[in-house]
Amino acid sequence: MNSVQTPSPAMPGQEAQMLPLRDIKLPSEPGFWPLAPGWWLLLILLSLVLIWLAIKWYRYHQKKRRWLAINEQLSALEFAYKKDQDKRQLLTEISVFLRRFVKYQLRQDQATTLVGEQWIAYLNLYDPKQPFAAYLSALTAGVYQADCDYDAEGLLHTTRAFIKQQVMHPTPITAAGQQEPQHV
Repeated sequence: MNSVQTPSPAMPGQEAQMLPLRDIKLPSEPGFWPLAPGWWLLLILLSLVLIWLAIKWYRYHQKKRRWLAINEQLSALEFAYKKDQDKRQLLTEISVFLRRFVKYQLRQDQATTLVGEQWIAYLNLYDPKQPFAAYLSALTAGVYQADCDYDAEGLLHTTRAFIKQQVMHPTPITAAGQQEPQHV
């Protein structure tokens, strides 16, 4: 019977003579560079987030600078009022100040042509609490009267709050005169 014979194991000393093998060399450790594709994606995403944050920071500080400059002008009006106690002069200056603010900061040129109740209604469009409704007669007719009684401190406070709101967190008004929804 013909059977397949397996070779007999070689002696330990004979093994090296039979097969010319070299020593095993392990591959080198993977280097830090170049980065794997996942790291590149992470770096790109992180860079985009940092750029977005820098833009938000820059815009916020521009708004803050604008608010500080406008607030300084309001403070000058308030200082002049406290010095002179002239309500009519304050009313005139606040009326002009509000119209300039609407024209140059809110960029609503057509709104500055409004008079009387339409002007106050326009100002109240920006706030559902209708803050200028209490000063309707003062801001419409009081400017033209020699003696007008109104709450001067309240008007200064309302004007300051309105302007700060519109500079720091603007509420856009659509062409139909409605507030646009706020996007957070």
